[in-house]
Amino acid sequence: MAAKPDMVPEVEMADAKGVFSPAHDDVSVSILARPPAVSFASSAACVGKTWNQSCNKNFSRPQFSSALSLNPDLHAALDEVLADAFSKPLRPDFIVAYIGINFSLEETHHLITEKVGPGIPVITNKAKGLIGTDVQTDKLREVIWGSTDGDSEWNENNSNRGIVLSVGYMPGLKVDVIPLLRPKNEQQLTMVDHFLMEIMDFTCAASGSLSPSCIIMFGDKNEDMNPILTILDQVMPDETAIVGDASAAFLCTRMDEAENYNKDVFSFAAAALVFARDQYKPEDIGETEFHVTVSSGIIPFGPYFKTVSVLEKHCLCSWVSAIMLGFESVIIDCYDVLMELKSQIKKPDMYIGVTQRRNYSILEKPPSSIRSLSFHEVKDGEGDFILVDGIGIKPGDIFFFYHADAENALITIDQARRKLKTLREDYEKNGREVFGGFIFSCENRGVSFFKSPGVDSKPFAMNFPGVPVAGMFGNGGEIGRGALLGVKKNLRRNGPRSCVHAYSSVYLAMSYVPPPEAPMIIDE
Repeated sequence: MAAKPDMVPEVEMADAKGVFSPAHDDVSVSILARPPAVSFASSAACVGKTWNQSCNKNFSRPQFSSALSLNPDLHAALDEVLADAFSKPLRPDFIVAYIGINFSLEETHHLITEKVGPGIPVITNKAKGLIGTDVQTDKLREVIWGSTDGDSEWNENNSNRGIVLSVGYMPGLKVDVIPLLRPKNEQQLTMVDHFLMEIMDFTCAASGSLSPSCIIMFGDKNEDMNPILTILDQVMPDETAIVGDASAAFLCTRMDEAENYNKDVFSFAAAALVFARDQYKPEDIGETEFHVTVSSGIIPFGPYFKTVSVLEKHCLCSWVSAIMLGFESVIIDCYDVLMELKSQIKKPDMYIGVTQRRNYSILEKPPSSIRSLSFHEVKDGEGDFILVDGIGIKPGDIFFFYHADAENALITIDQARRKLKTLREDYEKNGREVFGGFIFSCENRGVSFFKSPGVDSKPFAMNFPGVPVAGMFGNGGEIGRGALLGVKKNLRRNGPRSCVHAYSSVYLAMSYVPPPEAPMIIDE
């Protein structure tokens, strides 16, 4: 964080005495448009009311910046993305960073929080690949380490080293990180009700409503996020956008460091970056809106199956036996069926999509029955059982086999592109704008899947060229629900819904709606 100017006490005294006059406001605003954002933010925080008011004039609209560095040296890479992301005046309300798995998560998070100073929510997350604008070329890139994406020599020498840093300023919104706690002495217990209450309390204090505008979610890779997202999906209205990474390795810092929890007592099962409307925002500040669309990369095939028995393993895997619907008296040889299906479709990546009906008691209310759809990657099989990733499957659940399909993924990529195009055209007609976005994609996509570079970022890049976007490729389990483009509200609750997707790309577009122009008053 930049040091305070030597003349700060004198400036504070002048401000208190009213030395700064309204006539100087335009000059102040002009001056404030020049310094880099880090020094700008510290100046605004430490000088005085008049200076702060001038800063606010510079920040009547939301701003988002993002930068990608593939420098294999952590300190150099971080300096590069900070310099690029903060090259223009910007007072950050949040920071999200994605890093290669060979960068230290603890060191990176510490360096970021140290450089930007206190009072800013920060989430740092490990990724299998990155999407962002390269600081060296100023071009949008996708990098998945280990893939043949045109960076094979770079990948070989500097695998899993790089960083995407994104910074957002959101006037009219309140932003903070809210963690989902897991007591270390009770590993099977996550404090979901406490998590929901914290989100609602924060949102209510900010907006007077219980529903935030958006949640960017990072779930620990050792936690089953399906039931947690099912509960969130039930509690939150469809207008609340929820996106993120369900298989994350992350660290987070809250806006108020006093609210960071004792790491000896709790671990974090998840972290939610929550955006809530500010009910006290000035009238001359417009609205920030969030829009979600999803590209799926899997398709169903084969008959329906019904689960007979499930054996869960500590490694978050499950052995599942089943019967085929219509042949209930015979437990099938699941492994032979699996091998037969694989030989027919010649696709190695397979999943089961499990329809579940569970009773949930949410916020101490009486239990209610909720249907959901969860995806589990098929790992192996033996005899009557198949081994799938994840837990939470119960006897009696119905499932379908799915397999990865590049042709279908390209179709859904184009559907996502067209939905974002409709959003862009509608906004252009009405004087609105998309100012930033996030992409969450599966590491199994990319060039090795599509046989072409840059496919996953195309829906956003083609519609909003030059608009900053920050993206990552994860282990699988892309979160996406709510505020869905092209989906009618009365159709959203039909049938079981999946909030945690497989082999997918999830797109979040952030847009700004200017305030209505004040009517002109003409004196008669």
